[in-house]
Amino acid sequence: MASKKKKYSLTFKLSAVRFAEQNSGEAAARHFSVNPKQVREWKKAKGEILSEGESSRARLRGGGRKKASEEMEEHLCNWIHSMRERHHPVSRKMIRTKAKEIFGYVSDSKNDETFSASAGWLRRFLKRNDFSVRRRTTVAQKDARHFTEKLVNFITHTARIIETTNIQPKNIIAMDEAAMYFDMAGSTAVVPGARSVPLETGHEKCHLTVVLSAKADGTKLQPYVVFKGAIKEVEAMQNLNGVVVATSKNGWMNEELTADWLRRVVGKLNFAPRLLAWDSYRWHISEATKTELKRGYNMTMAVIPCGCTKYIQAPGVVWNQPFKASLQESYDDWMAGDGDKEHTVGGNMRAPARHLLVSWVLQAWENLDTERLKNSFKVCGLTAASDGSEDHLIHCFKEGGPCASGRELLAQARRAVASAAVTKEDGRQEESDEDEEFANELLIEDDGHVGIPKRRLEGRNVNVPKTWMVWVFLKEFRLSHNLFYTSCSWVRWAPDHLCRHIQR
Repeated sequence: MASKKKKYSLTFKLSAVRFAEQNSGEAAARHFSVNPKQVREWKKAKGEILSEGESSRARLRGGGRKKASEEMEEHLCNWIHSMRERHHPVSRKMIRTKAKEIFGYVSDSKNDETFSASAGWLRRFLKRNDFSVRRRTTVAQKDARHFTEKLVNFITHTARIIETTNIQPKNIIAMDEAAMYFDMAGSTAVVPGARSVPLETGHEKCHLTVVLSAKADGTKLQPYVVFKGAIKEVEAMQNLNGVVVATSKNGWMNEELTADWLRRVVGKLNFAPRLLAWDSYRWHISEATKTELKRGYNMTMAVIPCGCTKYIQAPGVVWNQPFKASLQESYDDWMAGDGDKEHTVGGNMRAPARHLLVSWVLQAWENLDTERLKNSFKVCGLTAASDGSEDHLIHCFKEGGPCASGRELLAQARRAVASAAVTKEDGRQEESDEDEEFANELLIEDDGHVGIPKRRLEGRNVNVPKTWMVWVFLKEFRLSHNLFYTSCSWVRWAPDHLCRHIQR
């Protein structure tokens, strides 16, 4: 394998040239452990090396691969500085997109040369122009260990609801509201070597709310978009396909919009039982919302405990990151381009139009993989097998995860539930066997009445339960009226006055 080519500073080259002049090129090559051909090339370039003086640089000025376009890089640097002066975000993708756009019209670009603005070009461009990518700091999060018990209780509670009411995956729904800002500045920006990294666009407080919801079988429900004000624009977008657009006074969800989301997105026409998993947002658990859910939705709420949504809520754990990344990509393309933009009289750029934001939301939601949605329900424990065979898939309980101890607690809880179910079933079986044995020993007396065998009563103080007495009464009634069947399942709940009538 060929040895890696070494790089020598201008000072080193000048020392080798001076040694060669005093001795010979071969001697200089042996002394400095270089190739004799290199010494001869350095001697030819002595004048240029001397003009640079003592320097740690390895190349002469103008050496190496030439830039694709000096003019393009100058325009691009000016664009980056102008964006950062207004505290607008500048991402790597925006620089590459803008560079290709500028390259198309600069005068020193070669028409027959293609410029792809590759990742390697971007890295060299940032280095030679002293730009760096910086990230805003985040607020430290609370320790997740004290949420473990809440998470385990939520998973076992939802599993019990799903199992007892036989809810199918196509009827398990997860939803979440996400705030999206008109200017979706990223967390990183390219800056010219500054320590402070402010990110401002002028529209940070202008936001919209996007409600995403899907079913455990991967079915996507329509996104529900809420704008602040803009009543006429929202009315004009009521006939858009695949999305529901609404408005509120502050751009956030409220009781009326929550009920509207239930009616227009979830719908009432479903005869099978359903489960809705959402967080403890005040409008989700308000009395008005609970009343609305009683109006024919056939739906049970599973409220995620406060502080646990980032560990166990399917949209927050799995959906939101790729959804917002797709929105960010659309925004970056729009920001780096020159189309679909408006400016104020003072020259400030306006936020993206509302219809454009809705189209970005639709595109981002369509791009979200269906299998990813289905897996998110298992990752968050909503559709994990109740026997514990899929508990290893639950994200927050994985080894090294924030609540790794929860997996053992969940296994203990599942064993306790299974044991209680077996005990209850055994109790029901014993009670059923006792009733059957008693019924089989009933005697039909000479007068046609049904009686209790004497051997069941002799020598014992037997207190015959009222349910047995009711059973005897109905048995007599059946014999006297030639009835062929009397159900015993509802007899246990016979009213007390019937029992008193039998005793008389």
